[in-house]
Amino acid sequence: MPGYYLLEMKHLSPPRPKGQGLPANPVRIGFLDFLRELQQEEFSLPLHQGLVVEGLEDVLIAARPNMEELADQIRKLLQKSASDLNDKLVADVQIVFRNPLVRGEGIWVEHPTERLPISRIFGSPAKEEENSVPFYRVSFNLSSGF
Repeated sequence: MPGYYLLEMKHLSPPRPKGQGLPANPVRIGFLDFLRELQQEEFSLPLHQGLVVEGLEDVLIAARPNMEELADQIRKLLQKSASDLNDKLVADVQIVFRNPLVRGEGIWVEHPTERLPISRIFGSPAKEEENSVPFYRVSFNLSSGF
């Protein structure tokens, strides 16, 4: 079942050699562009092609001091778009981060200036591994279970 894969960019292949990371999806898009695409009346994302979405860290940092409020708004928009992603995209979306993902009581990005509260968007998924690569998988409706 398709969904979101939260992972650090350094674990994708490329930049890692083939067979040593998770294969990067074929289509790259910025996070704000991804959100814009989800708000279009006509579904315009490429069908049956996975996406690599970059830049969530930058979006949250730019929203300071209202980072948590923006994270809540992003969650609502993603939840609203869940059925379109399940029924029309039918492919995984890799949300990639430049900085380390840390799992504690919740999940956050350890940005150099502060912790980014991505658990407010994606909940607290369990850590998984494939090819010795850690990632967190979340369904499009933003429940942690598959």
